[in-house]
Amino acid sequence: MTGDTFEKACAEADARKGRASKTWRDGLITAADLQTKQFKPVRIILPSLIPEGITILAGKPKIGKSWLLLDICLAIAGDRFVLGEIKGGQGDVLYLALEDNERRLKKRVDKILQSAAAPEGLEMHTEWRRVDQGGLDDLEAWCKEHPKRRLISIDTLAKIRPIIGRSEQAYAADYRAIEGLQKLAGQYQVAIVINHHLRKASSEDDAFDDVSGTLGLTGAADTIIIMKRQAGMVKLFVRGRDIEEGEFAAEFNKDTCRWRIVGKADEVFRSEQRQAIATALKEAGRPMSVAEIMAATERHDRHATQVLLLRMERAGEVKHTGRGMWEADHPLNASDFGDSVTNGSQATENNTKSNTDESHTKVTEQKTSDFAVTFEKTNNPLKGNGNLSESHKVTEVTGPERRDDPGPIPECLRRAPTNGGAPWPPALGPKGDDVFDIDPSWRQRTLTTAPSSSVGRQ
Repeated sequence: MTGDTFEKACAEADARKGRASKTWRDGLITAADLQTKQFKPVRIILPSLIPEGITILAGKPKIGKSWLLLDICLAIAGDRFVLGEIKGGQGDVLYLALEDNERRLKKRVDKILQSAAAPEGLEMHTEWRRVDQGGLDDLEAWCKEHPKRRLISIDTLAKIRPIIGRSEQAYAADYRAIEGLQKLAGQYQVAIVINHHLRKASSEDDAFDDVSGTLGLTGAADTIIIMKRQAGMVKLFVRGRDIEEGEFAAEFNKDTCRWRIVGKADEVFRSEQRQAIATALKEAGRPMSVAEIMAATERHDRHATQVLLLRMERAGEVKHTGRGMWEADHPLNASDFGDSVTNGSQATENNTKSNTDESHTKVTEQKTSDFAVTFEKTNNPLKGNGNLSESHKVTEVTGPERRDDPGPIPECLRRAPTNGGAPWPPALGPKGDDVFDIDPSWRQRTLTTAPSSSVGRQ
């Protein structure tokens, strides 16, 4: 046995002995003692978004995660504003661009900074060892050499996480991937932001379930930021242990390649989404299901769509017609049809004519006409197997009101009595072509059964 091997064996034996000597009493503390302890406050690197600890920034490929992460690094290291009007704490930053080369990295830095000088506090690297192969030790050494450390950015997790063992469970592997980084971040009060991807299948319940991997990954992280496209912009979902949960709307400037937070998602997207839904319902002119509304407005979140429809219903913008069907509160728009149409059975058209000549008076004409079609409610909506003859109220456009009585016979179907004066029922077709002309025996039966008020034939 060589000297190095012997020393290594002794060190391992001492470590095992030290672990064996520890008991459950080691590190035990009472609540009263804990109350007397003083801790440093949590350091917020970027307000409302990134505190100290592990932050996972997840989004679909090519959504702009790397641009956002690089811009944040330049802002923290150079004391600049980022995401519009947000300014974080200044300090030293390490950016591991493990999917880029120096040429691409230089191009991106120049694009973001334009003509400004690059900050001295930002250090970059395009290669790094995995955390279980010495990469964690290298990160700790960097933290020790930089007392003003604030941020470590890793792009991406797949380049630095340990290789998963054959018999290792996925949950344990995901947790182990950032467990060491989390301890390092807490020890040196530094934020470690890790770029990651979303899974292909999107979750309708919780956006944070879309992070690729198991719950071991999101469970070990301190903060999670999700980037999802919505209504021409990107929606940022933020959730963490040390910051308030929030949703923000952000847009990307293609000229400067920088992101900007427009505002809170509810305030930004509400008017655009509501307008899109209202327009789709008005253009359809009929009740639509949630699936049809989603298809017409290019939405993919069913739960959020239903919640928005309920809010619009409370605001009087849409109506729920039952069985998951929705319609606009005012299906017919005056700007579309040229008439002012209400939700009842009347529409009013105001035509105002004025003349400045003193010899003429101001004339106002008001026309009121039945235009819209309404359907009365019945105790049994399925009565008549869907036949609307019993509840169909027709206005001036389609004819007189109808219930059970079809109304008088049109003049075109009336026929005068025959030479004998015998009453005949209305003709069912042209003269000489209906059943009364073909079968003369009907005449005798009609004479004995037809009421005196019946209309005769020609």
